[in-house]
Amino acid sequence: MQSVVLIRQKNFKMKIHILYKLFILLTVCCFSATAQITFPHKGSLIIIGGGEIPDTIYNLFAQKIGGKDQLIAYIPTATDDEPWIQAGEHLKKFTSRGFTNLKTLHTRDRQKAENPAFYEVIKRAKGIFIGGGDQENLAKAYGGTAALQAMYDLLDRGGVIMGTSAGATIMGSLMIGGDHRKAPHVSKSFGEGFSFMRQTAIDQHVLVRNRQFDLVPILEKYPHVFGMGLDESTAALVEGDSIKVVGNSYMLIFDQKDWHKQRIEWGRVYQPFKMFSSGKVYAIRKN
Repeated sequence: MQSVVLIRQKNFKMKIHILYKLFILLTVCCFSATAQITFPHKGSLIIIGGGEIPDTIYNLFAQKIGGKDQLIAYIPTATDDEPWIQAGEHLKKFTSRGFTNLKTLHTRDRQKAENPAFYEVIKRAKGIFIGGGDQENLAKAYGGTAALQAMYDLLDRGGVIMGTSAGATIMGSLMIGGDHRKAPHVSKSFGEGFSFMRQTAIDQHVLVRNRQFDLVPILEKYPHVFGMGLDESTAALVEGDSIKVVGNSYMLIFDQKDWHKQRIEWGRVYQPFKMFSSGKVYAIRKN
């Protein structure tokens, strides 16, 4: 009789173990099924974490667009310094490095961003540079406009978009800003960025400004969003499924698929991000 009880207990434990394994498998499959393509375009992104931009990053941009004589559309709209823009001061960082074919695209008026004469420049350009400042300014001026569609078209035909600081954050789908840093415990909704990288939140100045954990509460609220943080003078070259680090410091990757595995194995997330130095490559996982 005792042996029969032991056999039944053993069989029960085996069934529980099998059911647990099936639950884990189904959970992982369901989680993976919700994942979306992060960067579906033919072209490239060069996403810079702000600060001084090293010549290696400018040279990478020149290489990717086919030379310093190719047309670049410079969008300085993120900054509020209108006199600086009107004086053409924003262009000096390029002209001083030998770039010869630059066109400024700037407006505070969404209607102007719908004007064919405005976005025609993007249609002819090989690359776009989006400067720093406040990403809200970029979203208000270009979000949902024909100019933004022209940027998508540029990427689809193999062009390059480079942006720094606010010009980096706007490339993601969640337009994170400064308010969440002041009260990370308060739940907030975030506006839509340009979504060059889908289902992605991008932060900048991360190590210099001690922001390495600022994406955590945001990603906890948006469980299917991919997180990327970039320190100053450092860029992420995004092409297809590959993200390569270029520059002087580090890129931080917040991979929620990895978070999911940590919760299964350890019961919680102990390692919210992984750090990648210059030359290292992160492969975007689709499933």
